[in-house]
This record gives sequence, structure tokens and C-alpha cells, in this order.
Amino acid sequence: MRIGVDLGGHKIAAGVVEKGKVVNRAWEPTPRSRTPEETTEAVERLVNSLKVKSTGSVGIGLPGMLSLDRRSVVRLTNLPRWENFPMAEILEKKLSLPVTLDNDGNCAALGEMESGEAVGMKNFVMMTLGTGIGGAIVSGGRLIRGHRGLAGEIGHVALLHSAPCNCGGMGHGETLFSADTFDLRCSGKGVPSVPELWDRRNDEEHRDFWNRSLEGLACVIISAIHLLDPEAIVLAGGLSNLRGLVRELQPFLEERLAIAFRPMPPLKISSLGKDGPVIGAASLTSTP
Repeated sequence: MRIGVDLGGHKIAAGVVEKGKVVNRAWEPTPRSRTPEETTEAVERLVNSLKVKSTGSVGIGLPGMLSLDRRSVVRLTNLPRWENFPMAEILEKKLSLPVTLDNDGNCAALGEMESGEAVGMKNFVMMTLGTGIGGAIVSGGRLIRGHRGLAGEIGHVALLHSAPCNCGGMGHGETLFSADTFDLRCSGKGVPSVPELWDRRNDEEHRDFWNRSLEGLACVIISAIHLLDPEAIVLAGGLSNLRGLVRELQPFLEERLAIAFRPMPPLKISSLGKDGPVIGAASLTSTP
């Protein structure tokens, strides 16, 4: 029995995966503290609630940077105090099951390859639009991990602006397009939700804000296309479901795309929805 867990900044989802589909699921909000100890306890509760057999395995997708052996967290950009936390070892002792960790963008890509928009694709870029911007690179049908296992951090492409990023850097793409950025805007302007803020994007009060956000996301996407020459860009995560997002992005993309890369590779919205990272995480024990 394969269990996948998607650990996000706002929610933790877990599911039993069979033949590329989630057949049993559970979820709970990420603890308000977001600390490794409380969050690991929440993962333990969710896995136990699924009544996993002793012959099962657990894969966990996390929003950040992991050790090359995928046993420990190096840093989670939007969650505090996770540096060098040995999550796999701790959970294996609690669950008596093998546990493998990976970046949530990699998990989303694996899910799309198994039963989503990237079935049959050998070269594509995955982008998860949520609390931050996650990513993954697939080349020749395999995940590209890099020297330290940190490849694919697309949300931290540096742009020409000076906003500080939670990762410790400055001017990164996800400082312009992320749920955290939009939540702050909602709070400051008295707008009840991000989808409503998006629906008001043509209002004079919000037009410049959204143009800047869309421009930032477009620059990240174009950088990925120029560097990697993918078959497609697959978008997932809650913000990918903003109505008309791809249409609104098109003019920002087309004016920046080099002639040699035209026509523009397709932008595909994940058909797996919230299940994609869970499906991918469940496959981690068999993924190099």
C-alpha cells in the first residue's frame, strides 16, 4: 500500500494511491505554529487514520529544500525552524514504515507523469502556484536534481526588484506571485479572499498590482523556457485555478519570448487538482 502526503503551508493532505488514483484520503490544517514537531505529529495522525498495512510505504512532499539523500529537511522557505530536521527518521520510528521525502514540486511532476497532463512527456517544467512558487524539471523522462538536490526552485528566479524573499534572498519571483503576497494585499485592502481580489484585477485600485504580479510570473516562466526548452509548462496549485489566468498571462509571455522559441510551448493546467502531489509522493520509494 502506497501513501502520499502533500505538506503545504496551509493544509496537509494524505492519501492511499492505487494505479495512479487516490482511493482513500484524509487532511487537516497545517498547525498554526508550522513547527517541525507539531507538523510531524499531524502527518503521523493522518497516516494512521488511513489504517496503513505494515507492508506499506510513505512518501512526503514538502515545500522547500531537502538533503540529497531525501531523509532530512534543509530549509522550508515559508515554514519556520525546519533547518536540518530529520523528518524521515523520526516518522519511520513512529510509523514503522519506510518514509521518503522530496520537494513538493517534484512530487507534483511525478503525479502528472503517472496520470496527469504530462503522461508520455519526456521534457517539461512543473510549476506549483500556492503559498510560494514550487517547481520541478523533467528532462529525458527523469527528474533533474542538481549537485545538491536543489534543482527546480523556479520560484526563486531573481528578478529586477528588491522585495525580500522568505528564503533569505531578494527580488525572487514568488515575492510577486504567491498566496502569501496576495493574502497581505487582501488584508491591507479589506478584500475577503484571493479569488475576489483576482476578480477585481481590472479595477483601478488593483490593476497595477496585478499587472506587476503577472509580469513577475511571466518572467519566471520565460526564464524556464529559455533555459530548458520544454515541451510544455504544467501549472498546479491553488492559484493555477484563478479563472482566466493563462489568458491574462499571454501578452506578458508573448512580448518576452525569443523568436527561436516560438510558437510558445503550451501552458497546461493540472487535471489532477489537489491529488497530483499526493499521487507523486506515493511513488517516491521507487523514484531515483
